[in-house]
Amino acid sequence: MTDIKITEKNTRKAEKKSVSKTKENKEIKELKSKIESLEKEVETLKNEAASYKEQLLRKAAEFDNYKRRTEREFLDNIQNASQELILELLPVLDDLERSIAHAREEQADTPMLQGVELVYKNLMALLEKRGLKAIPSVGEEFDPDKHNALMQVETDKVDSGYVADEHVKGYMLNDKVLRHAQVLVAK
Repeated sequence: MTDIKITEKNTRKAEKKSVSKTKENKEIKELKSKIESLEKEVETLKNEAASYKEQLLRKAAEFDNYKRRTEREFLDNIQNASQELILELLPVLDDLERSIAHAREEQADTPMLQGVELVYKNLMALLEKRGLKAIPSVGEEFDPDKHNALMQVETDKVDSGYVADEHVKGYMLNDKVLRHAQVLVAK
């Protein structure tokens, strides 16, 4: 009987161990399953974070481009506004130059001529400060980007293909042709 009791005790102990091992195995399986699902969730979250980061970088780049574009447009608008005004002032400059040239031909060095020359110099200084430059013409090689040929003339002052005379002065505003020079080109 003692052997039966011992065997029963051993059997019970073995059953308890078996039950506890089964419970442990179940818990281990559940924990492994939970770890796997958490790892999948972490991977999903990492992918989402990378996606959000990429979107953020794109939006930041788009914003920088937008900012640069609006600044450039603002500066262009300011330059265009001054360009229109300067373009309207060019005939006035032409008139002042013709008046000065005519008075010099008459050899009349009067206070009136000196006043007109002073006004002309001040106006030119102001416009040059804003980026206006006269296009050099006479004696220069003909450049269709800067000159508008009115006609070809026979001359021995300059070589063929060079500007012999200027009818209307051309101007550039900030390295952009505002008005082409109207010239006579040597044959």
